Amino acid sequence: MANKKNASIKDVARLSGVSVATVSRIMNDSGRYSQATRDKVLRVIEEIGYERNSLATSLRLNKSNMIGILVPDIANEFYASVLKKAEQALFKLGYSTIICNTERSIERETAYYRMLIEHRVDGLISVSSASNQMPLSTKYAIPIVFIDRDPHSDSEMIVTTDHYAAGKDLTHLLLSQADNLCLVMTKSRPSSTMDRVQAFKDELLSRGISSEGNILALNTTSDKFLQRHPDLKNFIQNEHQQGKRLGVFAINDNVAYMVLKVAEELDLRVPEDLIVTGFDGMSIAAISRPTITTIVQDSTTIANKASQLLVETIKKGVDQADKHGTVHVPYRLAQRKSTLPEDQV
Repeated sequence: MANKKNASIKDVARLSGVSVATVSRIMNDSGRYSQATRDKVLRVIEEIGYERNSLATSLRLNKSNMIGILVPDIANEFYASVLKKAEQALFKLGYSTIICNTERSIERETAYYRMLIEHRVDGLISVSSASNQMPLSTKYAIPIVFIDRDPHSDSEMIVTTDHYAAGKDLTHLLLSQADNLCLVMTKSRPSSTMDRVQAFKDELLSRGISSEGNILALNTTSDKFLQRHPDLKNFIQNEHQQGKRLGVFAINDNVAYMVLKVAEELDLRVPEDLIVTGFDGMSIAAISRPTITTIVQDSTTIANKASQLLVETIKKGVDQADKHGTVHVPYRLAQRKSTLPEDQV
């Protein structure tokens, strides 16, 4: 009997009285074989403790059944939700995942891309990014689906919310309720953020209003939203004019919460003195006081669609797969207590 530690597929074939090819077909559930043969082979595999060498199999078949997922900030609630749901969807489709947290660093992102390629992943999902200029699927010739990121290449597959349209919806709402508008963002500038900012600028411009001087870029990331930010306090204090209502377009829900805390420090009432909107649909928006009007992104559909597109492309091959371009997933505007109810506008 073969040593269990060193048992090979040849040992399984010899002890079962069949060919190596038959054992391979049974293990891969492909080709023709009888139920009796299958039962005999599986019994031998269990008896000798044979375990397939997945690395050797991936090298032989040029397929690892592994997907790499890059995420800029694993602590960000929206990104974490997309990540979890993509992992679940891919597992159901027969794929394991390698999760890489890039910390919004171009250097870390590039290093992780190279590591994943070396590990022979079948495809990649890139959630947002520190850079918007990396058409890596053409460089490495493996499928990549981008979430909330436009790498500015016609060959890419992108699954995203229409951030520009959603940004215009929020700006339009603010314009209907406030006398003056401003926007607060962070130092992170993925394409999704910049689409929101551009929508804000364009909507104001269409009304003959300049956005110059009305945008604050905080020198921080939104995961530090519980910290004090004197520059934000000074900005809101300077933007607010006595007797006029200020509308604040916060680039995401964490920033919107930061604005609410500053309003509390400045004794500004929300929404009587200050109208505040967020973006993403995080839990903080639903439990803050007051609750925050926000754009709710459908993380489940985004994750499922990205996973399905990637697996479809892997199975068909990059050259044969359908060209999907950008897939926009519907969003929802959730109006809450940080903006005025419609009957008071």
